[in-house]
Amino acid sequence: MDTRISESVRPLLHNYTQRLMAELPDVIYGVYLYGSIALSGFEEDNSDIDFVTLLHRGLTNTEIETLKNIHQALQNDNPLAKRMDGMYIKLDDIGKTNPFLEPYPYVDNGTFKSSGHYDVNHVTWWVLKQQGIAVMGKSIEALHIPTQWFDVGETMKYNVHNYWSPKGKNMVKFLLDGWVEFAVFTLCRIYYSLIHEDIIPKRKAVELTLQELPSEWHLLLKESLRIRYQPNEPSLFANRIKRAKETQRFIRYICGLWPSKTE
Repeated sequence: MDTRISESVRPLLHNYTQRLMAELPDVIYGVYLYGSIALSGFEEDNSDIDFVTLLHRGLTNTEIETLKNIHQALQNDNPLAKRMDGMYIKLDDIGKTNPFLEPYPYVDNGTFKSSGHYDVNHVTWWVLKQQGIAVMGKSIEALHIPTQWFDVGETMKYNVHNYWSPKGKNMVKFLLDGWVEFAVFTLCRIYYSLIHEDIIPKRKAVELTLQELPSEWHLLLKESLRIRYQPNEPSLFANRIKRAKETQRFIRYICGLWPSKTE
């Protein structure tokens, strides 16, 4: 297997691909990894196992039930299976994003969902195109993923204004450690990606953004690292309300770097 795949994850992926080929050999085109593993940023205690499994065609109800059973069996065999996040996408739909896709099967925290929409956007396809890992099937290059960087940038700006800007108006969320970490880590990666036209692991993005943003943001960024990696250490902020307000201010700052076209 690719050297970026942690030794701890390899038995799970081997089991997964073996089950797929044993039970659905005529349907599966290939299994591919994106996300933290592909970006060489996998963290043993935190990271998800992000995958796209490509199909030759749509699935029958019987085949969907088979997939559900496969994922249940994986969870029974290996606790890491609960960190699998992925989608089952038809080969003809490579490069398409959720608004242009019919509902498809997906896996959320290891749990199989027979139909819906999940993490299929231009960022997904770009990471797969540039750094994806073929666990089983033809090479990444053979997929001819059409996504361009412009598509990625527009997706990230959309995310900033249509997800984070509204979220930032609710201070209550940011009284919680998890929301502070999620906001800062995600927005640092968006910032770094849009400035440098590159997608890197979130931790690295926070650490590099610390070197680039004005010093007024350093305390918040260091606090997000503390939450994720030293949760038992005391907060760098005097109280949660001050920290929540600073997180809201950071969201507004990042949004302001790339003004919405409607503003």
